[in-house]
Amino acid sequence: MKRLSDEEILIGLRKRDNRVLQYIYKNSFNPIKQLILSNTGSESDAEDIFQEALIIIFKKVKEEQDFELTSAFSTYIYSIARLLWLKNLRNIKKIEIDPLNRDHEERIEFEPPSPVQDKDLRMAIYQRTLLKIPEDCQKILRLTAQDITSKEIARQLGFRSEGYVRKRRHFCKEYLINKIKEDPDYQAMIED
Repeated sequence: MKRLSDEEILIGLRKRDNRVLQYIYKNSFNPIKQLILSNTGSESDAEDIFQEALIIIFKKVKEEQDFELTSAFSTYIYSIARLLWLKNLRNIKKIEIDPLNRDHEERIEFEPPSPVQDKDLRMAIYQRTLLKIPEDCQKILRLTAQDITSKEIARQLGFRSEGYVRKRRHFCKEYLINKIKEDPDYQAMIED
């Protein structure tokens, strides 16, 4: 594939052109992989971080039509991946996992953010809010509620690793909770 300019890459990302994605992977993944491997990470971690960096760039390009790079695209994606990896390393230091029960982080209890008295209304708020979040989040949370492991969820949904499932599940849970808090019926119930 011929060398693409940064402008061609941005245009390709806006169009979700598969050839551009392949080009980005071919030209940008290895430096990110080397960064992560040399900083206590695995190839799976590198794939997850690369994917997260791409998602961030996709959102930026989609939300800002006049988005322009202030550096080379390869530098931009590398710096995003580097920041994501540093954040990940900080979070790893904060998390203590019981080696005898590694699946304890797999369980999610679907309780609303604050106590709500009417159980039927609470369930209705939860169910309609669940339908408003991204489809992959719905699937991840439903499978998690069935006590399906991250590894099995990754296999069923075609994700590259269980680490990505755990990160995505955390995001999805927080997103769902925030959406529940925004629900007018929920607001009315907690004000009573």
